[in-house]
Amino acid sequence: MENLMIKTKKRREVRNSKPHETNSVVVERKTITDEDIRRRAYEISMENGDAPFDEVDNWLCAERELNGYYE
Repeated sequence: MENLMIKTKKRREVRNSKPHETNSVVVERKTITDEDIRRRAYEISMENGDAPFDEVDNWLCAERELNGYYE
């Protein structure tokens, strides 16, 4: 049985075309201050109540949350 694959020539405009340019979206982000992180870390500690979380854990969690890590 013969190979039934048909070879075709690429159109000139496809061969010579440049890669598609993508429109990048620039999202302005608010500068997150230590005060913002402190405030959110405090809120996290209040949400946890008497849970055995550390201040550093609350700080790091707040920092990640505010920087969009969990989105």
